[in-house]
Formats: sequence, C-alpha cells, structure tokens
Amino acid sequence: MKIVVINAYVRENAGDAALLSVCLRHVKEAFPEATRAIAGMEDAAAHRSFEGVDNLGSIRRYVADGGVSRSRRLLRKLVVALVGTTALLLPRAAADVLLKLLPAEARREADAVSQADMVVSMGGGYLLARPGLDGYQNVFFVLLPVLLAQKSGVPVVFAPQSFGPFPGKPQRRLVGRVLRRAALVLAREDVSVGLLEECGVPAQQVRRAVDSGFAFAPDVTSDWRSRLGIGAQEPLVGLTARRWLAPAAQERYERALAETIDALQADGARAVLIPQVTTDYLGDDDRIVERRIAGHCRTAPLRIEERVDYRDLKGLYSECSLLIGTRFHSVIFSLTSGVPCVAIEYEHKTRGIMADLGLGEWVLPIAEVTHADLWALVSKLRANPEEYRTALRQRLPAYIDQAEEFPALLRAATGATGGLRRAGQVA
Repeated sequence: MKIVVINAYVRENAGDAALLSVCLRHVKEAFPEATRAIAGMEDAAAHRSFEGVDNLGSIRRYVADGGVSRSRRLLRKLVVALVGTTALLLPRAAADVLLKLLPAEARREADAVSQADMVVSMGGGYLLARPGLDGYQNVFFVLLPVLLAQKSGVPVVFAPQSFGPFPGKPQRRLVGRVLRRAALVLAREDVSVGLLEECGVPAQQVRRAVDSGFAFAPDVTSDWRSRLGIGAQEPLVGLTARRWLAPAAQERYERALAETIDALQADGARAVLIPQVTTDYLGDDDRIVERRIAGHCRTAPLRIEERVDYRDLKGLYSECSLLIGTRFHSVIFSLTSGVPCVAIEYEHKTRGIMADLGLGEWVLPIAEVTHADLWALVSKLRANPEEYRTALRQRLPAYIDQAEEFPALLRAATGATGGLRRAGQVA
C-alpha cells in the first residue's frame, strides 16, 4: 500500500512541520504496513526525507522555485499547466503518456499520486486565493495533484485544515468540483465549512475536525531558561510576530508590540521574541520583523536568532507564563502546554479555533492591534491567569482527543469508498 502526503510546507515553519509530523504519525497508525512519501515545498536534493519519510519535491515547489529567475518560473508554470490540463482532458492511457513530458520533479509527484493507494492533502491553510492572477495560480497548482489522483481513481483525503477565501467564481467552481469527489474533507473551523458551501460542497460532506497541531507533543529536550540566561522564577512572556500588512499598518502593529514589551518589562516580566518561521521562502522569516520590533523597544527584549528545530521550539513555549501570539501554531503550542494566550488574528483560523475553545474574547485582529487594547488583555491575564488555565484544563483534553481521531477517520474513509483506488474517479 502506498500513501502520498501532498502540500507539505517547509520544516523552518514550525507549525507546518508539526502538522506534517502528526500527519505522518497518523497515517502510520492507520495503515502500519503502508509505504509513505511526501510531496512538498522542500527541495528533494537538499532535504531527501522528513522524519525518515522520503521527500519527492512537488509540482508547487517546481513552479514556485525562488532559486530561478522570474521568467523561468513563468515558463515552468506555463509548461506544467499546459501538460497537466491537457492530461486531465485525455483518456487515462493517453494522459499517462503525456505526463511523461513533465519536468522530472513535477513528474515525480504526478506519478506518485497517480500510482498511490491513497493521497492525503495535509493540514494547514494553503487552499485559498487572494484577489488577482496569483490567487488563480495558487488554487490551480494546489489542486492539480489532487485532480491527477482522482483521474486515476485514487481516494483523496483533506486532513484538518482551513479553506478559503475564494473571491473568483471559477476558483469556487474548481474547488467545489474537486472536494465533492474527495473521500474525506475535514475543516478545522466553521468559517471554512461556510466557504466550502459557497463552492458547492454540501455542509454534510465536510466534517468538522481539530487542527492536528493539538496532537503534537514531542519530548522536551532543552533547558530553555539556561539557554536564555534567566532564572527559574522569572516570569517569561513570549511573543510571535509576522510580516502581513501594508507598510504603514505593519509599522503600527510592530510598534504596538514594542510598547507592550516595554510595559511588560517595566512590570517585572522578561519578554522573548520567538521566531516561529525562519524560512527564506518568499522572505517569510519572523526574525526580520522581530529585529525591527526590538529596535523600537526602550528596553531590549530577549531574541532568538538561530533556526530552532520545531520539536525543540515547542519546549520554549512551555516555559512561558503567557504568550502574545500572531503565528497561530505558536498559540497552539502554548495552549497545549497550559500557557494562556492572547492571539492576534491574521486569518479566520485564529478566531474560529479560539472560539471553539471558548477563548474568543482573547483575540485581536492584526490590522486593529493597539498597545492599549493589547495591554488591557495582557494585564488582565497577568492579574488572574488561573481562570484561563482552568478553562484549558477543562476543554483541552477532549479537543486533543478529537485531534487524535484522524487515523480512525482515514480507515473509515477507506471502507466508505468501497476500497482503495475506486473513490472519486474523474472521467
């Protein structure tokens, strides 16, 4: 039995690495004898495997490769789109011949998903579209491997994830067509269920599930307080930040965080800026933002400049008494460590999941963050953290149990489709 996990991201994004780690574990628990492979955004030449599972590279990585010129990326997209779209329109035998014309990396993923017994599109928040041509490209290249799998009769499962937005009608039609033929679709908040309904995917076909990050529980391997040079009793407040807004709004957000750091450190806490994402891909490196935030502070916060393994990073959040988190998986890492959080929302997953946990009052939209609003929540938490911690003790165990249901859902999806390689076949 062969199972291919697609749409994996990069290990320097600690949240996505955790999702991939849990997904691979869950697949193995569901099908212990299966051969697993990954098709993701990491270069297979540089990263041959992830946690012992072979990395194939992917169509998405090939067409978006930042190591080649813009004109070459455009040519790659045109070639792959032309070959892929034509193959989808041809009979199976002719399509198989045509797909051999794909460049090697793209062909590896196309071959893998077409020959698999199951394809799992891992959790995350990547099936969406921004306005403009880039949005159409993203939807097409995310779904192309799924379409190729479905054409070959391979069942496709969408692990717990967020979907949308989809501003264009053609985007919604394509998403609806693909997901209606999926063996299983799991959405991690109600907003996504509603957005898929707008795409023509009936709500009863979408199962509400829990972000797999809640099932990520690696062993603690580092003494972070010693590494940071702080005492065992010093209150430590973590902060995560990211680039997201237009320049003027981004600066306001960063200055609001800096003011809050100054207020925390004046009030006897130590603040540490934690880079949850340190990838060079698309310049998405939190350390760049956090250097600017530290530069705005009157009193220097602690900062982490090295790239930290995603498993090791989880242990740092457990040392905090409080987290102010923009990167939402930094919030999940903290909540599962019993650490109260103020979450800064940049996509609907934040508010949806926090509301699920009864913590909606602790969310602020990123474009509206001010020091005054942030400090009101932070000071309230610092004065009375026990009420929040009690809520976590009451609600998290069942939520984590739900995150661990994925192996059973995978097995059930196999049975419900009448056996592998017969679900979702597209003529």
